[in-house]
Amino acid sequence: MESIDMVENALAVITGLAWTVAYLGIIHRGFRDKTYGMPLTALALNITWEFIFAFLVPGRFGLQVAINVVWFCFDVVILYTYFAFGRKEFPASVHQRWFIPWGVLLVAISFVTQYSAAREFPDLPMDTYTAFVVNVIMSVAFITMLARRGSRAGQSLVIATSKWLGSAAVTVLVFLDLGSSLLLTLGVCVFVLDVIYIVMLARTRAA
Repeated sequence: MESIDMVENALAVITGLAWTVAYLGIIHRGFRDKTYGMPLTALALNITWEFIFAFLVPGRFGLQVAINVVWFCFDVVILYTYFAFGRKEFPASVHQRWFIPWGVLLVAISFVTQYSAAREFPDLPMDTYTAFVVNVIMSVAFITMLARRGSRAGQSLVIATSKWLGSAAVTVLVFLDLGSSLLLTLGVCVFVLDVIYIVMLARTRAA
């Protein structure tokens, strides 16, 4: 039992550190390259997840709640980079006046959806279930953003590898804790998508 606890603690530390490195890398590359390093859909889901499960529906573990607060602050900075630098990547077919409303709308929809899920199923660890769904969407969004840009602008192998490592570690951690086949399946999907993203990024020219 003690050995399992040690393994779970180690996985939790790896997850926290890896994702923190990814956040800081996204912020650094965003300001350096004058762009945003996290796709808007992923960012909207991520920042609202952290707000909900840090302030409105705190999870079971106090340490994770504290980490969520820190990650929320990081995402606020990333959201700033989106509004500061993202206008140039807004579709030319859509009038520029919709740039800010579209971003705000996605954040609002993400909040309402995830908060409703948390309130609808209070007996389930919805912070965990929704986090894995968000992570799948995020992995797809990163691949799509890279393919659309055709460069590493706002992205790096350090960010991609850190996301992959953090997601892999938390998948094992959650499976040991809950034994959920659904979460394991979602975690494996994220693992595969993140490996694809790393390979694509390695083959893409620098910004």
